[in-house]
Amino acid sequence: MRKTIALMLCLALLASFAAGCTAAPSVSPEAAETPAPTEAPAATEAPAVTEDPPATEEPAATPEPTPLETPEPTPLETPEPTPLETPEPEDGLYHFRPKVCSSYMTELFGEGRTETWFCLVDAVLAGEDTFACPDADTYYWVMGQYPDKCLPVLKDLIDYCVDRDHPVKDGVASFVYLVPPEEAAARIEGFGVLVEGILNEALEPDYSDFEKALALYIYFSHHYKYDYEAYHDENNQEYLSSYRVLSLGKGICQEFSTAYSYMLLQAGVDADTMSGTRSYDGAAHQWSYVRLQGKSYHIDPTYGIGRPDVLAYFLMDDDQREAEDRYDRADFVLCSNYAQDHPHPDCPADDDSFREIWRGSFLELDHENRVLIYSVPNDDGEPTPARFDYSLW
Repeated sequence: MRKTIALMLCLALLASFAAGCTAAPSVSPEAAETPAPTEAPAATEAPAVTEDPPATEEPAATPEPTPLETPEPTPLETPEPTPLETPEPEDGLYHFRPKVCSSYMTELFGEGRTETWFCLVDAVLAGEDTFACPDADTYYWVMGQYPDKCLPVLKDLIDYCVDRDHPVKDGVASFVYLVPPEEAAARIEGFGVLVEGILNEALEPDYSDFEKALALYIYFSHHYKYDYEAYHDENNQEYLSSYRVLSLGKGICQEFSTAYSYMLLQAGVDADTMSGTRSYDGAAHQWSYVRLQGKSYHIDPTYGIGRPDVLAYFLMDDDQREAEDRYDRADFVLCSNYAQDHPHPDCPADDDSFREIWRGSFLELDHENRVLIYSVPNDDGEPTPARFDYSLW
């Protein structure tokens, strides 16, 4: 009876969203091994990650590349984002939230797909193998795009249904478990303990969004290592995931950026990922894209791991992102590699309020006075303490 009621509630939630869903591919950009259904539009397979490992020192000067002519992205009017509900733990602790999603994903993919994702999570948590879903396109978007970004442990627990040509029947979709449902529940519970441990080690309960973003950025730079073996593995797309970073402590750019953004979502900060191409050698790269006080910024946890405490890659505007290793903003793609299959807006990061800290290295947070203490080189190249008032953030 409870299963029927839950399904009816999810169907009711989805009824108002189903009509607005746009066509989507059926292949996950993280793992393109799943073939597209015959009725869904074809999608270009996501390129394998080819970014350079993070530098451990100042990169050597490189010759100026010949600029390529690229079309200006067409701005797209998107609805005002709904602020995420920031958890206010009464017991002074952060608690794991199984159902999170960035407002960027909802803006691009539609509220219907986000609601369907939540229905899928509810089904897994209940040990069920069906969930309310309006159509096959929504099914493949949700199964392919959401797990690694919104519940990383789920990628190893469930898979697409057996009948992939007909995954949705009468508004109900199915999936298969890769492990027994009881084991899946236990793994999700264990993952929640892991997430809570990281949050409560890195953050204070009354941190602002700025403080959460900075504290997790510094935490990543000191606790995780770049996986050079995975970087050189031609078959790395078979196992890369944000869960691998959080559980094993190592990864490459697409894993670090997704894991960092996920931890921000868990802390109540709106975040997703951005990808781009380095202009002088065509190397692909992925970093985080974060919203603070209604403004968007670039944060690159991978480069931060290569140079712990360096703030050059924290809360960058577009100019700073381009300056740090020449990633051309004309090539920036938000959330998904499949921009050709859904409306993809220009996503500017044009606020340079944090410009003065980009030359510095983190020392400490004066939480009581809302001051960041960092070091910058003086005229003789010696590190000198400086202070940045972040009370507005």
